[in-house]
Amino acid sequence: MLIALLALLVALLALALSAWLYQQEYMLANNEASATAELQSAINTLTTSQQDMTAAIAAQREALAQLRTDSLGQLNALNSRSQELESKLQSLTTVDRRDWLLAEVEYLLRLANQRAQLSHDPRAAAQLLSSADAILRELDDTALHAVRAELAKEISALHNNADIDVEGIYLALQGLATEAGKLQLYQAPTYTKEEVEETGDEWQQRLESGLGRAWDKLRSYIRIRHHEQNFKAQLAPEQEAALRASLRLMFEQAQLALLANRPVLYGRALDKAAAWLEEYYQLDDHRAGLLKQIKAVREMPVSAEMADISGSLRSLKVYLKNHRWQQEVRK
Repeated sequence: MLIALLALLVALLALALSAWLYQQEYMLANNEASATAELQSAINTLTTSQQDMTAAIAAQREALAQLRTDSLGQLNALNSRSQELESKLQSLTTVDRRDWLLAEVEYLLRLANQRAQLSHDPRAAAQLLSSADAILRELDDTALHAVRAELAKEISALHNNADIDVEGIYLALQGLATEAGKLQLYQAPTYTKEEVEETGDEWQQRLESGLGRAWDKLRSYIRIRHHEQNFKAQLAPEQEAALRASLRLMFEQAQLALLANRPVLYGRALDKAAAWLEEYYQLDDHRAGLLKQIKAVREMPVSAEMADISGSLRSLKVYLKNHRWQQEVRK
């Protein structure tokens, strides 16, 4: 009986131990499955994150490579543009210098034509043409040969016209006007009456003596004049000032006629000035010398046929037209 009881107890203990072991094994299996599931989930999450990161890194690498390619292309384009701009700048610098020199030549030619046609100054016109020719020589362009050939002919023609000393005649007229202002106008003779005392028997002798002295004094005012016109009455102060101003105006008019190449007006102004000197001014050596100078200046040649110097300007315009056309073709 005791043995059976012990056997039963052992059996129950074995059963309980088996149940506990089974429970522990079941729980361990469940925990292992849960841990495995969690680990698998974590591994899946890490795998997804790794794939996302790999994709992001690949995208960044691709973007960086594209950026590098674009930057390299932009840098090459910038270098090419810089070289092109530098080349154009050098080309424009050369073109601008030639254009400036050609513009200066055209200006000098136009100014020379103005001096020749308006001022009738062949010397100044020839100097301007020579300056233009020096610039053309510096350009060293065979296409400008026609322009330089015209300039050579025109400079030679102007030297032939330069015999008239316009500046010298102009200054001579100015000197005559200054000297004319120093002349004295005619002054009417004056007579001062002398008091004669009537005393006794001597009054007749004193009267005769006084008349004699008066006649001698009157004779000192008399000068023989070889003029066809009668003696002019003494001018009032305002008339004298107007006469002097008019005389100066005649010399100035002669100067303007000289510059304008108007020989008829030039001679008329000097003839008028000489006539006023003879009519209204005192007859003395100063006036005679001034009249002689006026006559000498009056006989000087003041007009000459001015040479035509427009050929060089026309030839330059033809060259400039062809030059601009060639520049447009190069562009």
